[in-house]
Amino acid sequence: MVRGLFDGVSLWIVGVASIVAFLAVAELGYRLGARSRVPEGEESTSDLGATIGGLLGLLGLLLAFTFSMAGGRFDTRKTLVVEEANAIGTAWLRTDLVPEPQRAEARRVLRAYVQARLDATVAGRRAEAMARSEQLQTELWTATAGAARAAPTPPVALFVASVNEVIDMHARRVNAALRNPIPPTIFGALYGVAILVLAAMGYARGLVSDRSHVATIVLTIVLAVVMLLILDLDRPYEGLLTVSQQAMMDVQKSMGSGP
Repeated sequence: MVRGLFDGVSLWIVGVASIVAFLAVAELGYRLGARSRVPEGEESTSDLGATIGGLLGLLGLLLAFTFSMAGGRFDTRKTLVVEEANAIGTAWLRTDLVPEPQRAEARRVLRAYVQARLDATVAGRRAEAMARSEQLQTELWTATAGAARAAPTPPVALFVASVNEVIDMHARRVNAALRNPIPPTIFGALYGVAILVLAAMGYARGLVSDRSHVATIVLTIVLAVVMLLILDLDRPYEGLLTVSQQAMMDVQKSMGSGP
């Protein structure tokens, strides 16, 4: 599994740490500006204002780009849940085309497989459920191969194709959720630019002795919340923004094996 930035750290800890770090950087910039204050500093302040404006534009661009990337990944995960549920539902219906005893075995494995896929979304059961899913895929394919050998007919071929799709969907979901996070370098650049902006703004306020605690606190909180939201979108199984598994639950209910 590819690890993203702050992977394994609670989002609340990341949010509080970001606010504290941003406030500290702004205060440090203000103190440095206060030490560098000169009576005729208007020209220097104007140049610094242009620099701050450019940094703010770059920060906005990075925020929009990263948010779009995280939102796209979130939408992809939602789509894949529905597609996997549809694939499993199709395979379940096509078990009617399979002779016994493979039919009963395929249905048993599919019921267990849906439960394993639901368990994979629970933090404490994820690793075990992933291993269980792969084991059930082997059992499902064994039953499918047995059915194909026992009755090599076009209807059974349809069932084989649907089982292939079920196995492929597992790989797609794992890749989208666990193996393709937003690169840490992008988050690093985002935090780096945010720190430069806050330091430059604090420095500019220090030059003219214009200190506004409220404005600084509001800006740092807004930046931290937006970055926390991006991290939340990028994390598949924790936080406030999680992908609904209702489609999988509906398939489980249609199988008659609901909790």
